[in-house]
Amino acid sequence: MKKHNYKLTISYIGTHYHGWQRQPEHITVQQVLEENLEKLFKEKIRLTASGRTDAGVHALGQVANFKTEKYRKPEEIMKFLNASLPRDIAVLSAEEVPLSFNARFSAKGKTYFYRIYTKPDPFLYGFGWFVSKRINIKEMEDALDLIKGYKQLKSFSKKGDYLREEVDIRELFLKYDGKIIEIHITASHFLRYMVRKIVAHALRVGTGNLSIDQLKEIIEANDPNRGIYIAPPEGLFLKEVYY
Repeated sequence: MKKHNYKLTISYIGTHYHGWQRQPEHITVQQVLEENLEKLFKEKIRLTASGRTDAGVHALGQVANFKTEKYRKPEEIMKFLNASLPRDIAVLSAEEVPLSFNARFSAKGKTYFYRIYTKPDPFLYGFGWFVSKRINIKEMEDALDLIKGYKQLKSFSKKGDYLREEVDIRELFLKYDGKIIEIHITASHFLRYMVRKIVAHALRVGTGNLSIDQLKEIIEANDPNRGIYIAPPEGLFLKEVYY
């Protein structure tokens, strides 16, 4: 019997989920999607995502695929899911793709952005990191420029979770409008906690709590025990996955 491979592009608010990946004791985005797909296909469905997002992290364009012997029109899949999913998860597109496509291993790169807000705003609560300290934007940019020059970024990872160690950072910059700082990063792949650790260390430079020389020492130690600062998850967004 012919198999079919479907690719989904998904947007979600991560606030009420314990991340993307299925876990026995917690509700996750993967679990909710799979349970709804199983109602449509009447069989066990297992999604493969471009990568996991941690608890509280949001996604504008997460990508996942699944294989099945049952055919459904992509528009039918999308319509069914968007009618049955909770309102904090949406399927932006559904398409049939070659069987060789794998959302994780076919990915060529990803973009994340991280949002910091510097003035109180209840409408940004849960969608950014509020920082009341004075921030020197130029020094933050200098820190990001320094980080961008390195490929060995183990100091900005979770201990023991390296997969492919060398990271090719293609873009790393910030935008500031007087209230919101957005740090954008595009890379070949991401170590776990990498973006949140990069943001936290760059911010420490910007607030005067860490010097550029100290940051350089932390990076070159290539040791996750040296990269001790981590930004909270609610400011992180997976923006796009590239294939």
